[in-house]
Amino acid sequence: MLKRNYYILASIIILLAVGLWFLTTNRTTSLRDTAWKDLNLDTISSIEIEKGIHKKITLTNKEEIDKVMSSLSAIEVKKESSISKEINETYTIVVYVADNRRLGMFLNDNKYVDVYDYEATPKKNSSMKYEILSSFDMKVIQDYFK
Repeated sequence: MLKRNYYILASIIILLAVGLWFLTTNRTTSLRDTAWKDLNLDTISSIEIEKGIHKKITLTNKEEIDKVMSSLSAIEVKKESSISKEINETYTIVVYVADNRRLGMFLNDNKYVDVYDYEATPKKNSSMKYEILSSFDMKVIQDYFK
């Protein structure tokens, strides 16, 4: 009887662990809540956006910065361990706070975003890869390169 109770308890613990694992690995959240939840958007001094290697713009206007950051903040993402090698268009976005780099983002097509936090500790937690799950209007960024 006692042995049977141990088996039942062990089965319940295993089922709870598997259920918790599924809930945490398949969870989606906004890019803001995941990648830069500790960044105060009011402290951003400029944003640098680069398309390819020859086209680069710098935004210093507060309304432009808010427009770009709010559109990026709303993206629904899921943590991903690898990014597809089939990428057609990449935008590099660097966010500056007090003229120091704070965040770097590689927006790959409309599928993936790789976020680098320059102030993360420890440094092994500084780079995060995400799959974009929601529809994101790239037009907000593409319009700067027309």
